[in-house]
Amino acid sequence: MKRKLLFIALAIFTMTAYGQVTVWNVGNDEEKFPVSAGIAAGSSVYVDGLGIHSGAATKDNMGQVEANEKNFTSPTTSTAYTFVNRFKFNGGGYSGSSDADTEPSTKEPTQRYLTINVEGNSTLYFIGITGSSSSSRKMFVTDGTNLVGTIDFPAAKNLNEGTVEYTGGAATLYIYCNAAINLYYISATNVATSSTQSVNANKTIIGERYFDILGCEMPDSSQGGLVIRKVTYDDGTSASFKTYIRRNK
Repeated sequence: MKRKLLFIALAIFTMTAYGQVTVWNVGNDEEKFPVSAGIAAGSSVYVDGLGIHSGAATKDNMGQVEANEKNFTSPTTSTAYTFVNRFKFNGGGYSGSSDADTEPSTKEPTQRYLTINVEGNSTLYFIGITGSSSSSRKMFVTDGTNLVGTIDFPAAKNLNEGTVEYTGGAATLYIYCNAAINLYYISATNVATSSTQSVNANKTIIGERYFDILGCEMPDSSQGGLVIRKVTYDDGTSASFKTYIRRNK
């Protein structure tokens, strides 16, 4: 019993050694990750610092969330999880990707990827499953230049977990696949607090629009709650992210 408790304590220490853990429970947080068809082609959405990017203008269902109940008990920490949905990449993170790729052909993805900004050393943890029960697949974490780590999702109907350790200075970490993978849970330590805002402080905002989670435009943000804010900069670029706005009384 003492050895088991020590093992669990070491596992928890590993997850917290690089600072506070930020969690994105994409499979069981229906407020922040409601059932949806995914983000629009060529766009980006941010949820508490997790960047969801379609990249290519023709990829329009990155981040699709759909009902899919599963249970999982971590073999390393004995933590039990219950999920009601799954979060889908719906494809690989670069042109010509294949489930046979052991490494990505590019260290900076061009389509269907996630980003997390960290302030330095970070432990990233994922629970997921291959998008095909007959094909094993890999998920890559890079810093845009180097391959930080790889997680294998074997050809099986059961969920799998994986951890990637990043060691270095402040960086944007990219998360993408060699073929479609479904995620249920994401966490990272040492997440940069500024990454919860997608507004670029070096650009000038010339317009703002607000949408509800179903994509219907709102006249303004006064109704509060979870909304999608889209800002347009004076250089013609734009950015979108989910945010919480306190309801006006």
